[in-house]
Amino acid sequence: MSKLYIVRHGKTEWNEKGLLQGSNDISLNEEGIKQAQELASKLDLSKIDVCISSPLIRAKQTAEILVGNKLKIIYDDLLKERGFGNYEGKKINFELIGKHWDYRLNDSHNGIESIKDCLDRAKIFLDKIKKQYPNKNILIVSHFAFIKALYYNINGYDKNTNFTSFRPENATLYEFNI
Repeated sequence: MSKLYIVRHGKTEWNEKGLLQGSNDISLNEEGIKQAQELASKLDLSKIDVCISSPLIRAKQTAEILVGNKLKIIYDDLLKERGFGNYEGKKINFELIGKHWDYRLNDSHNGIESIKDCLDRAKIFLDKIKKQYPNKNILIVSHFAFIKALYYNINGYDKNTNFTSFRPENATLYEFNI
């Protein structure tokens, strides 16, 4: 059994403004850097065997702060944020994007990565790390929607799951056994 330590990146200016980031490559702001530093001070790296991060800058910066020079960071495109297409850079509005969290609708209009595609990508990532890092403790740094997809792959879901019920917070550690 492997243990996953999953962290959402620290805050960015777009988080502060309530804008959808998606695949946009946004840096951490001052608060995000402080959040990552606070988490780093609590994180016991002696328990971590490997760190895998999204290559988007906000996740990379968070991972670099968390591990310093104590662990090599592996960057994996599978950990990138869910693409929100034409809505990226716009104010988060549940009326606008809420349907994109409905499994039965599986909506991908306006260039949004469908919920099923995001869940499938998370399953591919989980299967990959189970094979490559069996019985290891893995620190993962990623993004809001993709962490949700990991969470529901680990805990289970069906067509009636409310995918908006779990809301990963910035620079917060979530632990799972797989």
